[in-house]
Amino acid sequence: MNPAATQPSDHRTRLVFLIRDLGFAGAQRQLVALASGLDPARFEVTVVSFYPGPQAAELEQRGVKVIVIGKRHRWDMLGFFVRLVGTLRKLRPQILHSYLNESNLLGALLKPLLPGVKLVWGLRDSQTDAALFGWLGKLVFRLTTWLSRVPDLFIANSHSGAAYYARLGYPAHKIRVIANGIDHIRFQPDASQRGQLRADWGIPENAFLFGLIGRISPMKDMLTGIAAVKLLPQHVHLIIIGAGDADYEKQLKAQADDRIHFSPPRPDMPAVYGALDAVVSSSAFGEGFSNVLGEAMACGLPCAATDVGDSARLLATPTLTAPPGDPAKLAAAMQRVTENPSIIGASNQARLAEHFTIPRMVEATAEALTAEPPQKLMFCITGLGSGGAEMMLTNLCGQLDRRKFAPIVVSLIDGGKHIAALEDMGIPVQTLGMKPGKPSFSALWRLWQCARRERADLYVGWMYHGNLAATLASWFAHRAPVVWNVRQTLYNLALEKRGSALVIKALAWLSWQPRHIIYNSRLSAQQHEAIGYRKERTRITCNGFNTETFRPDPIAGQRLREELCLAPETLLVGRLGRNAAMKDYPTLLEAAKRVTATHPHIHFVIAGTDTHYLPAQANVHLLGERSDIAALTAALDLACSSSAFGEGFPNVLAEAMCCEVPVVTTDVGDSAALVADAGLIVPSANPEALSEAITKVLNLPVEERHALGAKGRERILRDFSITAVTRGYEQLLCPRPPPSLSLVPSAFSLTSHS
Repeated sequence: MNPAATQPSDHRTRLVFLIRDLGFAGAQRQLVALASGLDPARFEVTVVSFYPGPQAAELEQRGVKVIVIGKRHRWDMLGFFVRLVGTLRKLRPQILHSYLNESNLLGALLKPLLPGVKLVWGLRDSQTDAALFGWLGKLVFRLTTWLSRVPDLFIANSHSGAAYYARLGYPAHKIRVIANGIDHIRFQPDASQRGQLRADWGIPENAFLFGLIGRISPMKDMLTGIAAVKLLPQHVHLIIIGAGDADYEKQLKAQADDRIHFSPPRPDMPAVYGALDAVVSSSAFGEGFSNVLGEAMACGLPCAATDVGDSARLLATPTLTAPPGDPAKLAAAMQRVTENPSIIGASNQARLAEHFTIPRMVEATAEALTAEPPQKLMFCITGLGSGGAEMMLTNLCGQLDRRKFAPIVVSLIDGGKHIAALEDMGIPVQTLGMKPGKPSFSALWRLWQCARRERADLYVGWMYHGNLAATLASWFAHRAPVVWNVRQTLYNLALEKRGSALVIKALAWLSWQPRHIIYNSRLSAQQHEAIGYRKERTRITCNGFNTETFRPDPIAGQRLREELCLAPETLLVGRLGRNAAMKDYPTLLEAAKRVTATHPHIHFVIAGTDTHYLPAQANVHLLGERSDIAALTAALDLACSSSAFGEGFPNVLAEAMCCEVPVVTTDVGDSAALVADAGLIVPSANPEALSEAITKVLNLPVEERHALGAKGRERILRDFSITAVTRGYEQLLCPRPPPSLSLVPSAFSLTSHS
């Protein structure tokens, strides 16, 4: 018992957790870790449970007060509710934090009876399985959705869960994502019982054993896991550990062969993980943050999973995921695990220890519970299709501190691949239905409606048309401050479309309006100031890059070579970007022809919007637009940019550097300042120089080439990570920013005007 937890204190925040039971399920384990991990000097914590459970004793041993209301049966409602109200009135909570649907519903009903209480709902899944619990489960789910305007805050344990509930109508600006914490001290490699457990399960010592662990339920789709194992070599076995739906368990056993084994739940999970070679998750839906994957990672195990919930975000090797319900692709991911278990397992363990520990989860939750309401930001952008500017906005919105900022994105044009990514992060997206290059009164009317409805604290423009829209939205609402973002260089207005040129000129005249004009390159700022953009408004920032999404992947190259039917020794040069004049693909194709004429083992991979229309050429693979850009980038041996003009701060180069891929680029925009000594710089529109640089890098010894790539990632982590750049943006987006701001990394040696 912790004495500090029992001492009366007037200055501590009275926090009550409300949950149905205290069993051993994932949500309950997380609640126990959180309630016992909060600082007793700051919080007076009580856990109120409907039913008793085995983890109540553990909470009490850790100094946390537990009250069991004692719900006698399902229909014990009136008496239970009266007892619950009486208990909470005695506790007088300042914060009531409920977990799971039943508790969340009760929390909403209780709030009017508890004056001044801050109600927090815990969202622990990414798609509810209420239908599996009959009509009562469906009713509870519908009622919680209807009452979702009542809580003051929602804490989701996954980005996918936040997006799911936002689509249902939960107020997205109130949702915070805080990943689960795994006890990496308890869950460590432990092979002490490996032989005994395998003997108990009837598994040969030389078998490669996957574990599929969890509640036996259609949600977990263990049938797909069984089907996947049947496609693998005979030495691969599967142990299913869990209990639940008896009928579904019969289906599983009917499909099992002698390589499929079953075990009831076990309390000694570290020893269980020690007996496994890997873990697989085959869930069809519903997973938010998979505790099983997290625990396995802490134990140094490699994992394969269906791409459900945040599994791909969680794993150190996101390419080891497969679409749900696809045994063949899940089997392919599992096969790759069997080929590199130690490397993948070590990467998993390091990632878990860095990002998903209990102290991190407890600290983030404590801050969320006590934070002030966030400032509402409305980002206005031309469109959300492919492009570096659109990617940067998406990354920035995902990284903004939700304790301080609630972002909303308004796109003038409908559609775009980044809409799904933003919504997956719980960020609302409103599209205005404008046709490209064709402003309309209907789009203007929708902008007026959106601005009046949201009444943001700050309007942030992104690209030229977005800057104009943000200025108009501010006028429509209540003259809130405006910040502009200019995301490209401007060599010559004659190179722009007529409509864009008119908007650029109009913005020069209006440039006294924004609080700041943010440019992503020094050259861009100089060019726009030359045509009349207010110099005193200038702030120069670099782009920021998500080093978690773009990171080295040891098996991405193998996958791409298999996809393209290439030999393992083939070297891959990649050029990613839309087919546009500024990208100068003719120069790249001419350089590729020169390289492959003397080095036939080198192949070029080109991906981006409309790139499949480029002329076919030997050793050049035209992939068109792709959604797996991070995996594609990590698969390359060299990344290349052939742009002739228009680049400000090229994202594709920095993303390659994130993945430890060396780069060769033309000297356009701030490319040379970005790459520095992590690659080679050549003149634009010069295929001979480009081909020579490509050949020079690929002829380096493998160790030197890898060292060049590692230098690039080190540079991005130091100067251009999305985390560091976002913190700089947050200074600019505060209601009253500091008088002197500089957001340019030291590596650029630039200054902003003040």
